[in-house]
Amino acid sequence: MNKSITSVGLDLSLTGTGMVILRDGNLISKNLIKSKPSGDKPIDELNRIKKIVYEIRSHLTGTFIDIAVIENLAFGVKNATSLTQLAALNYFTRELLAYDSGLGYHVPFILVAPTSLKKFITGSGIAKKDVMMMETYKRYGVTLLNDNECDAYGLAQIGLALLDGNSKQTTKLQEEVINLLKKQL
Repeated sequence: MNKSITSVGLDLSLTGTGMVILRDGNLISKNLIKSKPSGDKPIDELNRIKKIVYEIRSHLTGTFIDIAVIENLAFGVKNATSLTQLAALNYFTRELLAYDSGLGYHVPFILVAPTSLKKFITGSGIAKKDVMMMETYKRYGVTLLNDNECDAYGLAQIGLALLDGNSKQTTKLQEEVINLLKKQL
């Protein structure tokens, strides 16, 4: 009997982090972690980021995850403050996966460029959000009404494909993405 594979996709955002857990191609959970600024001080910013990471941890606790797939930073962001905050969220999330003893184990993770995620789902690295949602529905039969959850779903599918965990049969373009990402394993 084949081992069950569980993959989590994380589309990190300061306003709405998308998080999806798939097991053998089946949707186990989807979450949108919403957040708003609570003040103008640097400590308020830090507390906001840590709260998002805490919520990610609470959704992962009790579930064995074989791989976590995180959408990497989009370096075209023009707001340096936002990029700094997103970088902090990204690194705190990596620390959670790699070292948080509360999870009880190390969760291997990889980073996927936004263009690679789009290519994996749509065949084009420059697809718009509505095209991503439509292609996710067409390919996987899943309706996701939020682009953050949609991206997280695609990221989780990448994790399954990387570990051969019952992702739908991959296309040639998807295999190109997977072969690039295998270097991180």
